[in-house]
Amino acid sequence: MNTILLHSRNIFLVLIILTTSLNSFGQRRGSMERFKDDKIKYFNEKLDLSDKEADTFWPLYEDQMNRSMKINEEERTLLTYYSSTADAMTEEEVDETIGKFKVLQERRHELFTEYYDKFVEVIGKRKTMRMYSLEREFRLYIFEKFRSGEHRGEGP
Repeated sequence: MNTILLHSRNIFLVLIILTTSLNSFGQRRGSMERFKDDKIKYFNEKLDLSDKEADTFWPLYEDQMNRSMKINEEERTLLTYYSSTADAMTEEEVDETIGKFKVLQERRHELFTEYYDKFVEVIGKRKTMRMYSLEREFRLYIFEKFRSGEHRGEGP
């Protein structure tokens, strides 16, 4: 379970980084819409979701991603603050910062557990595990798309 949590955390962090990168390529809304459309198409094809499963899965997935991104943003803010003030911090301030970091990790784990159970209920264990695997595959697919210039209409 800890391996899945760590893997999920890494996936979410990369998606946050990827989302931030997409935003920097100009037309923010267009890039994000294409990213989201690509992801939905990719997942629907690979997960082989029925219409009923897809109708329940996507709002659930979107909610989980939004909540995860909020945690990631809080973590990024905390770590940025720490990086810029670490040398001047007292031991109490470091302890407080570590405490906040631990709380974020606990929230991330609780979110994973909550949504794992919901996903299993909607699409079953096999497709839920496949979904976690697809997160990595999709990230690689998007990186390749950017590397090839396809995201700007320059690729195949």
